[in-house]
Amino acid sequence: DDFGFLCPQELIRKGIPHHFRAIVWQLLCPDAAELPLKAQYSELLRMSSPCERLIRRDIARTYPEHDFFKGQDSLGQEVLFNVMKAYSLVDREVGYCQGSAFIVGLLLMQMPEEEAFSVFVRLMQEYRLRELFKPSMAELGLCIYQFEFLLQEQLPELNVHFRSQSFLTSMYASSWFLTLFLTTFPLPVATRVFDIFMYEGLEIVFRVGMALLQFNQAELVQLDMEGMSQYFQKVIPHQFDSCPDKLILRACQVKYNPRKMKRLEKEYAALKSKEMEEQIEIKRLRSENRLLKQRIETLEKVTRAQEAEDNDVIRRELALVRQRCSSATESLRRAQSTIRELQANPRLSEEFVAHLETELERSRLRESETLGALKEMQDKVLDMEKVSPYLSRCVPRCVPRCVPSVSPGVPPRCPVPEQVCPQVCGGRWKEPRALHEAVLGVQLRESQAQAELRALRQRVLHLETQGRIQRSVLGRAEQACAGLREQLRAAAAQSQGLQAQLSESHRKHAEAQCKSKEEVMAVRLREADSMAALAEMRQRVAELEIQREEGRLQGQLEHSDAAQYIRHLQGHIRQLKAQIRLLRGPLSFGAVALGTRLGDEDSLGSSDEELPPPFALSPGDIGDTGDTGDSSDSEPEVAPVAP
Repeated sequence: DDFGFLCPQELIRKGIPHHFRAIVWQLLCPDAAELPLKAQYSELLRMSSPCERLIRRDIARTYPEHDFFKGQDSLGQEVLFNVMKAYSLVDREVGYCQGSAFIVGLLLMQMPEEEAFSVFVRLMQEYRLRELFKPSMAELGLCIYQFEFLLQEQLPELNVHFRSQSFLTSMYASSWFLTLFLTTFPLPVATRVFDIFMYEGLEIVFRVGMALLQFNQAELVQLDMEGMSQYFQKVIPHQFDSCPDKLILRACQVKYNPRKMKRLEKEYAALKSKEMEEQIEIKRLRSENRLLKQRIETLEKVTRAQEAEDNDVIRRELALVRQRCSSATESLRRAQSTIRELQANPRLSEEFVAHLETELERSRLRESETLGALKEMQDKVLDMEKVSPYLSRCVPRCVPRCVPSVSPGVPPRCPVPEQVCPQVCGGRWKEPRALHEAVLGVQLRESQAQAELRALRQRVLHLETQGRIQRSVLGRAEQACAGLREQLRAAAAQSQGLQAQLSESHRKHAEAQCKSKEEVMAVRLREADSMAALAEMRQRVAELEIQREEGRLQGQLEHSDAAQYIRHLQGHIRQLKAQIRLLRGPLSFGAVALGTRLGDEDSLGSSDEELPPPFALSPGDIGDTGDTGDSSDSEPEVAPVAP
């Protein structure tokens, strides 16, 4: 009698009989029996998949305690491998994910492998599971984001405790969405949750998860992070083993608003888009930072190489200058020593010059005396030369006087004048040979005097030459000293220039280092700006969340005024559903008993935009109807449209 008054949602929530479960699941999946891939299943099994090794590895971990899958190479493991392999060939983008094996295993417990494959393909396509099992797992991030919002809204104290203990939502809720509680609860409880999932979709996962947290809030807030992990693994899975209906009842009482979920989905998409843009910007900044670092390293290498080369050149030039400076210093030292010696013994130089001058005067005096004697000798020679002809004529005349005459009768004749002859005859020039020897002696003394004169002249010339040499030596020493002073000044100037070049190279190196540090600081400043912008964005998100919370509180305040209008809308929705059933015509017994799904998720109960114009909401009522799910907990629930 109650069959006509219960909607399919209520019937499914009360539990599907075990012997009807396979039929009901196939009827709840739209067009699962007519799936074209079902006919290709045998052909898919003959093909090879790149995921076969992964599937073989995880098969033994899927329901290891169940009799159907227990034992290696059992029938359950073989059919599970076939279904997973076939789907990995159908959907190569998803391929194989370990969590999907538990869903397929549950289907294989209820139906043959071809039907299980068809139902699993339809679940992946129509129930958002495909997005959950993609390698990016973007849908899982969305579900975690929505669940965090429900936790923050309905259990703020527990949410604060989770955050204080750094207990992330993904640490306990990821397996709930990926395996639909099949790895959390025992199989009877998990099957009841899966029954509702086949009709309501992922909404039941949110409801059951929030029911578990509400039921265990008092115990969880007293545990630390490790204690909560142990509690989720050991205590929570077995709390409802004896009474699954209690869990389902609590899950149905959880406040769940589909419109809020859609709004959260849009917000999450916007956040992910911004995050993607930020990631792109961060990658760009990182690549730019890496390029700048490489450029800085290259510049540092070039600077170090240039500095090493400049230092080497300057070092060689400095060594050469030092060598020149040392040689110039040594020459200058010797010159200065000579100058000091000369300056220290001025008397020696003066005495030497005075001695040379005295010798010169003596030489000149001797030369004058020699010239006088020579002139006297020349006069005597001239006198002798004048007397010589008379002597030659007088000798024959004087011989007879000195020697007995041979002819006594002939008188001797003498051509010598009488004033000379008496002298000769008187004995002054007794012997011509002696006279000749005297003349030769005079000539010899004359030649000796001339030789001595020439020697004295040579001595004078030598002394004058030595005097000029000494003066030239002194002049050259002074010039060398002046040149060495000039070289020393030039060497000092060159050394100063090299020191200036060295200091300039050090300054350039310091400037290059400063420039590189400035570039590094600029990069760090840009990174800091990026981090500040990111923090500002996060602050903006927090402000928006606060505004959203304020709007929710305001909507709760105005909720009482909109309750009557919401009940009116719900009545109108029931009328529309009844009209749709009448338009579709009579249904089969199985469809009437099980309640086939009507439309998609956005067709009736979850959206107000498709209502007829007389019942369209005004802009002012949008905020009031945003929490319709909250009021539905006190009112009879409208059957949600399956995805």
